[in-house]
Amino acid sequence: ANTNTPKSDKSSVLQPSLPAELYLDPVVYQEELRNIWYRQWLYVGRTDQLPRPGDYILQTIGDQSIIVTRNEDGGIRAFHNSCRHRGSVLCQAPQGQFRQGRIICPYHRWGYSLNGELLSTPFLDLSNENKNLSLYPVRCQSWRGNIYLNLDTSDSVELGKTADPGFTVLNNWPLEQLKLGHSHQFELACNWKIFWENYLECYHCPGIHPELCKLVPLYKAALSTDRLDPDTELADTVASGIESWTTTGKAISSPFPDLSEAECSAGHTFMELYPNQYIVAHSDYIRQVSIIPLAADRTRISAEWLFSPEAMARADFDPTPAIAFSKQVLDEDAMVNELNQRGITALPHQQGYLTPQEGDLALFHQRYKAWMDILD
Repeated sequence: ANTNTPKSDKSSVLQPSLPAELYLDPVVYQEELRNIWYRQWLYVGRTDQLPRPGDYILQTIGDQSIIVTRNEDGGIRAFHNSCRHRGSVLCQAPQGQFRQGRIICPYHRWGYSLNGELLSTPFLDLSNENKNLSLYPVRCQSWRGNIYLNLDTSDSVELGKTADPGFTVLNNWPLEQLKLGHSHQFELACNWKIFWENYLECYHCPGIHPELCKLVPLYKAALSTDRLDPDTELADTVASGIESWTTTGKAISSPFPDLSEAECSAGHTFMELYPNQYIVAHSDYIRQVSIIPLAADRTRISAEWLFSPEAMARADFDPTPAIAFSKQVLDEDAMVNELNQRGITALPHQQGYLTPQEGDLALFHQRYKAWMDILD
């Protein structure tokens, strides 16, 4: 090491965090739905969840219920779960099949095609008005086997625009070919921003994630990326002898064939698609985590583990080490996220502070302020 290089004074630089009311106020939560969650692209599932025409899943975003279905041509379409007659919900089950390719309102039996066109109105002839009474469409796009929705009809945000560092970082992973090996959903008693803030820093890692720190030495130094401290000699890679993020440190299958040597040796490649998804790509599997806010102090978390179909077809395939390790990290984070939410309700607490190790949080707060049109 160059002993003449001046060391940064980490004890003297603190930045103010967001005001506490932004994590607590139900009015702010409603503003976030309008300004962020109803305007940005949101991950909702995998295309292979809809293998046949007429298969559907429901997604709730705030107070909006959205139908995502596969049409007769094999395309993915999305609509508001609302009949054009008097607004009744069209379907209630979280997933299912529209029989005979028709979406039928349970109230007055108006029928729609899988493309949303009004096809039938019992005891009523609306043939001249049918074209104006299609289901309310929702913007829907697929990217490499993932389905994304955007409730904003203005086309103002391009899918991938909020991806950090960008979609291309995962080019060498066969994401569209992978199959869902396991999924896990749970609710957190915390604001959605607290979840992101915890994800974006490793200042907490030495005390909260001891097993994770054994896999990634940089995390033991309380850093989430090596760019946060120019003085660190640690690279953002797994430790020597570690192949993947598993309970054993060993990969559960052969590396994906198109990965570079650097991608394999790094052990992890991250991509965030704000505000609701991050993807962690390892040499042998991919983990996707998505979030949806339920209230100012509640957030739903969904995690998915994706594996190659070849690995899953092997008789000795056992994804348990990968799933168990990630669940342990999620459980550890869940505990401190909820502690954080409970603590900020203290009457004198107006806002917190960010340390130099939490530089990525500052960037996230800048993004949030831009979304909410908050001036510094």
